[in-house]
Amino acid sequence: MIRLFLTPSPDFAAGAAVTLPPDQGRYLAGVMRLGAGDEVTLFNGRDGEWTARIADVGRKAVRLELIAQTRPQAVTQPLVLAIALIKRARLETVVEKATELGVSIIQPVITRRSNADHTNIERLRLIAQEAAEQTERLDVPDVLPVVKLDKWLDNGRFTGLIFPDEETTHETGAATMLDGLKSSQPGARPAILIGPEGGFDATERGILRARPDVIRVNLGPRILRADTAAISAMTLYQAALGDWR
Repeated sequence: MIRLFLTPSPDFAAGAAVTLPPDQGRYLAGVMRLGAGDEVTLFNGRDGEWTARIADVGRKAVRLELIAQTRPQAVTQPLVLAIALIKRARLETVVEKATELGVSIIQPVITRRSNADHTNIERLRLIAQEAAEQTERLDVPDVLPVVKLDKWLDNGRFTGLIFPDEETTHETGAATMLDGLKSSQPGARPAILIGPEGGFDATERGILRARPDVIRVNLGPRILRADTAAISAMTLYQAALGDWR
């Protein structure tokens, strides 16, 4: 069944009428060829998942009636992913996979070796929404505006920063990602920080290492691309502390 994320949205309740935004209405009526009486699934990130029946397909709007809740709202893992701006296609892949892997906040950051100083945040938000619709998530992660690394470190919404440091790749006895995760505090909002394709520079690395809330780890014996590192770190988090246990 087709799933749609509805925002902004009124509170969902049985029998309530919902009017779809124009783009979603065109998708249902024009692309998927649905009509009155057909059913879809809706979610808004607050009220769980609901079955809805198309009540009317008009020229200007598609209206639905909420039938019943099929799943209650679930609590999202409090995981933050901060990733330096990388090439567009790879960044979009990271956003898609972060959504699939249950990240709650995605924070693009600018570092000294970033490939760009801006990105299309609205497109990244749409990618996250589509990934949530396809993977049966009950919410969509927040994709925040781009910010410089130092500003995010000062004001970021996290408690405990997991820093995969490529300089530890060949260190004997360096802490692994799983070691770092085990040392995370229960109930914390951890953040995983992934650097740019050229890595953090010496100044940034020194700032990160000096922070008392940083857990410095490595991701194995090979240097990974930024997108591979992000996906690997998120996977390990879900396996060790998240909803894969």
